Amino acid sequence: MESFKNVISLNQAAKISGYTQDYLGYLIRTGEMKGVKKGRAWFTTEEDVKNYIFKKKVRSEKLAVKEFFSPTRTKNIIIATAIVFLVGFFLLSTVDKGKEGGVSEVRSGVASDGEAMKISD
Repeated sequence: MESFKNVISLNQAAKISGYTQDYLGYLIRTGEMKGVKKGRAWFTTEEDVKNYIFKKKVRSEKLAVKEFFSPTRTKNIIIATAIVFLVGFFLLSTVDKGKEGGVSEVRSGVASDGEAMKISD
């Protein structure tokens, strides 16, 4: 521990971190967080508590990134993209075939005398 000025009880550490005193004691005993035992009470520093919280946050963010780019997710994205591409390609090819199937273009116009005219190719 650095100095006695920065030392706090696990009760104070629990208020800072949101973890229980028991859990903070467990972290100290397992070496995941620095601390000392004086008599029956455990003590740590505010800096050590904040460092642990920061490390845990960084770890969870790394896991979130790994989960986002997991092999299963990537495979599903590729499959979905292929399906959308094939469906789009199929729809476009059927629309083009409909135009070739004997539908002729009809244009209309108005003659100088006001009568409608039909022009066919």
